[in-house]
Amino acid sequence: MNDQPERPLDDGPDSAEQPKKRPEILPLPPPPPLPSLLKQAESDVAEHPDFVPFRPPRREHFMPWLALLSSQKIPYRVEFEGVEPMILVPWDYAEKAEQEFSIYEARHADWPPPQDDAAREAEAAAARPLVTDEAFCVFLLFFALLFRFYLFVGGTLDGMNRWHEAGIWDNALVRGGEWWRSLTALTLHSDATHVLSNVFWGFALGCLVGTETGAGVGLLSMTMAGFLGNGLMAVIGMEGHRALGASTMVFGLLGILGALHTRKAWRRHRQFPGGPIIKLIPWTPLLAMVAMLSLNGTGPGTDLMGHALGFGVGALIGAALPMEDKRLASWPLQIGLGLSAVGLFVMAWLLAF
Repeated sequence: MNDQPERPLDDGPDSAEQPKKRPEILPLPPPPPLPSLLKQAESDVAEHPDFVPFRPPRREHFMPWLALLSSQKIPYRVEFEGVEPMILVPWDYAEKAEQEFSIYEARHADWPPPQDDAAREAEAAAARPLVTDEAFCVFLLFFALLFRFYLFVGGTLDGMNRWHEAGIWDNALVRGGEWWRSLTALTLHSDATHVLSNVFWGFALGCLVGTETGAGVGLLSMTMAGFLGNGLMAVIGMEGHRALGASTMVFGLLGILGALHTRKAWRRHRQFPGGPIIKLIPWTPLLAMVAMLSLNGTGPGTDLMGHALGFGVGALIGAALPMEDKRLASWPLQIGLGLSAVGLFVMAWLLAF
C-alpha cells in the first residue's frame, strides 16, 4: 500500500493554482418587525398583562396567522372587539409570536396575488344577477307594446286588413324594393296564439340577452337579426312566399345567446385545453340552441326558413359583438341604440303607408 498522497493527474502549469473559493452566501436581511406591542404593554401598566393582543394588517391574513401559531405550538385565543377579531397570545409567548408574524408579513406582502382577467370575469359573473332590472323593463315594455299593436291592428292572415296588406312580408315585393316589409312583418301576427308565443319567448330570451349585452344593444341586435333574416329569405326564398310574425327575431335572440355563451366557453377552454372530446364542450351552448331551434322552430305551419335564417344571423351578431369594449356599457350608448331599434320600426311603418 502506498501511503504517499495522491498527485494530481495534470502536472501542467495550472496545477499549482489553488482551487477557487465558493462565493459566500450572505443571509437575507431580517424582515422589518411589526409595530411592537410588547413595549407599549410594559409602559401602560406596571406589571405586564397576561395576554398581548395581535391583529393582522389585512383580514385575509387572520386565518394564516392562526395556522402559524398552531404550527409553532404557540397558545392563543380569539376574542372580538365589536365585529373585529383579534388574537390574544400569553405574555411569555408574545415575543416569539411577534417575530413569527413579522416574518410572515414580510414574505407574504404580495398575497393574495392580483386577480387575472379570467378570475375577475368569473367573480363579476357570479355577482351579476340572472336578469338585470334594465333588461327586464326594456323587453317587457317592448313586447307589451308588440302585443298591444296586435290588438290595435287585428285581422288574420286569411282575412287581411290594410295593416297586413301594407306590412306583410312578401317575397316578390321585398325583391321589388319594399325592404321595409322585412321590419313591418315582424310586428304582425295571424292570431292570439301566434302573438302570445312570440311575446313569451321573446321576452324570456330578450331578458337573458339584454343582461349579457345591455338592454339597448340587445334590443337593436334582436331587431337586426329579424330584419336581416327576413332580407336573406327574400334572396334565397321561393316566389310567392308570404310571412309575418316576430319569430324571426325571437330565434335571432336564441342565436345571439348561444353565440355569446359559446364565446365565453372558448375563452375558458383556451386557458385549460384538453383532448379532442373536451374541445367539443365549448360548443355546447350553441349546440343546445340548435336543438331548441329544431324542437320549437320546425313544427307544422311554421316558417322554417325564417326561423333558421333568424337564428343564423343572430349567431353571427352574437359572435361579432365587441363585448370586451368597456364603452359598450355606457348608459348614453345603450339608450341611443335602444331608441334606434324602436326608430327602425317607426320608420318602416311610415314608409309602408
